[in-house]
Amino acid sequence: MPEHLPQSPHFPVCLQMLSLATQYTRCLDVLNDNTLGTPEATERILHLRTAIESLVEEAADVRAAHEQLPMSLIDHTDTTVRSRLAQLRVVTGAAVDALTRAVENFDAASFASIDARQTSVDAARELLATAAHDLFACAERIAADMHRYRSSYSIPEVGAHVSLTAEHHQVLRLVATGAVAVGEDGRVWVGLDKDSVSADVLLDLEQLGLITDEPSASWADEVRVASTPMGRLVLAATLSRPEPRKANNQPAHAAPSPLVRGARR
Repeated sequence: MPEHLPQSPHFPVCLQMLSLATQYTRCLDVLNDNTLGTPEATERILHLRTAIESLVEEAADVRAAHEQLPMSLIDHTDTTVRSRLAQLRVVTGAAVDALTRAVENFDAASFASIDARQTSVDAARELLATAAHDLFACAERIAADMHRYRSSYSIPEVGAHVSLTAEHHQVLRLVATGAVAVGEDGRVWVGLDKDSVSADVLLDLEQLGLITDEPSASWADEVRVASTPMGRLVLAATLSRPEPRKANNQPAHAAPSPLVRGARR
């Protein structure tokens, strides 16, 4: 790629989407905590509501960044990104409202009030269950446009020194959606599926500085696997490249399915 070409305007938008997906995953992990609907959880609910309120603003920022892309560089026949980002802001605001209901006029001595709190927390969790997955899907769409105009713009060679296999790419994508966790026994979960990802691949990505473990707020015996800032930079750059393929010429990964982890056990 000639050095004089300007950087693709799609790249920072793609990176912003991946970073926001990580934040949604963390909030969803807290929402999956089964004790969040108890009378003692008021302060935690208020703290979480504040965190999700900030996501409303950040979702609006991502949508604005997407709308500021040059009109000539967007596939106008595809309204997926615009629609999903608009929906994301709406459902995030609805999740904030649900958590507000969970703390307003709460009476710890009333079983009806406790049930209403649990219902509100469940509603917030369901509203945000697919947020990270949707943002990743948007990032893939933006990356497709970035690749389409690669002759006119440069794409940062982030992680060019890192050799990633098709399986590495697959797992890095899964991690970006918040679907990967490691149990106390060291076995890897992807949503509700156990051992569908090799622990050795996770170790490789961790040693490369692309992923990291984060304690799970909802399962004491688990850690969530999250992408690092470098991991998101590498993913934003590599999403725009032709997809690695396996020996049978099939795509190296299937689209990860959005799953609410709290329902796994």
